[in-house]
Amino acid sequence: MSAAMEVAMTNYTPSKFAADNALTDVDVVEKYKLSANIVNAVLPQVLSKVAVGISVCDLCQYGDDLISAYADGMYKSMERGIAVPTCVSVNNYVQYMSPLADTDYNLQPGDVVKIELGAHINGYIATAAHTLVVNPNPQQPIQGPAADVICAAYCAQEAALRLLRPGVKASEITRAITEVGLYYRCQPVEGTYSSPMKRFVLRAGKDIENRFATDMFVDDLEKYDFEIEANQVYQLNIVMTTGDGKTKPAEDKPCVFQRDVNKSYQLKMKAARTAYNEINAKHSVFPFASRSLSTNQARLGLTSLVQHELITPYTPMRTGQKSDIVAQFKLTVLVTPKGLIRTTLPMALPYVHSQYSIPEQTATSQILASELPMEIIKAVNEKSLPQVNINFGEHRIAVEDVDMA
Repeated sequence: MSAAMEVAMTNYTPSKFAADNALTDVDVVEKYKLSANIVNAVLPQVLSKVAVGISVCDLCQYGDDLISAYADGMYKSMERGIAVPTCVSVNNYVQYMSPLADTDYNLQPGDVVKIELGAHINGYIATAAHTLVVNPNPQQPIQGPAADVICAAYCAQEAALRLLRPGVKASEITRAITEVGLYYRCQPVEGTYSSPMKRFVLRAGKDIENRFATDMFVDDLEKYDFEIEANQVYQLNIVMTTGDGKTKPAEDKPCVFQRDVNKSYQLKMKAARTAYNEINAKHSVFPFASRSLSTNQARLGLTSLVQHELITPYTPMRTGQKSDIVAQFKLTVLVTPKGLIRTTLPMALPYVHSQYSIPEQTATSQILASELPMEIIKAVNEKSLPQVNINFGEHRIAVEDVDMA
């Protein structure tokens, strides 16, 4: 966190916080739309590079470089930049894969690729994720489990979006997500959720879980359930799998971290101090990829920062079987007193054909058929964004030569 931001946070009163997050203020809504403009410009550019043989590391670096380039050219007096580093999670990996070159992976035919990223302007956040398939024959639809899970995740997002309104209980949304998955013979992934966001805060309240805990009793559900309220911003994040929904840590080392602003420690190791100073200067309170640190010496310091709880690692997770497939769709939506405002735009869906469908006359089909009173911001006007010149694959971070386990 920058020194100026440290000072600002110490004087951040509850009334100021409330005012800065009031969706009745047109300036607040406008800043959310501005950060979404960056996401809406960057995500399709990253998606367009997905092909056989393409490096995951290059995709992640390309997304981050684009976000930084667009943000650097806007509102130079404000904090701005990456809110969620570009992550590319393939097949049965769930989230948080943003590797360095030594753990890189080149995409193969049939891979199911999830790309997630986020940007902020003055702390106002937009995040999005999309799933597509590396299809060497794009004229033919993808079929089988990959098609089933993509349809399940997309339809579950559409159902959740229609239920996301004041007065609806979070459990109703979770139940709808689960039911959509069952129709496609899929399961929501445990530990994944949609969450409210506030200025400078990615997870700012009670989560809407994608699935109920297997050991949850009815009394527990009633205890932790809550109603959606107006004046909230949600990152609506739906993650489905062809497996049983259970996850475990992947063998890969964490590559995404986040500063814990509530912890402090007098660091002794030079590499740790270097890393800590760079994190504060470049990333403030938001997650960052280890790729973003300027030197291997700084990356060496991450181990000490984790040990002293100054940063929190995002552990890469995967489902139980390598044959499982995971799909993810994520958007940012403002729940205002007058209705929904979707700030991150839908992307073109991959060409898939599932053997399953949602039967007519079911509660789920009625939800999906219901009207959605929502404002969707217009497609990005390129003239409203600064000109950037980022060449894909040109910026490659050196192979990591330190052990950060």
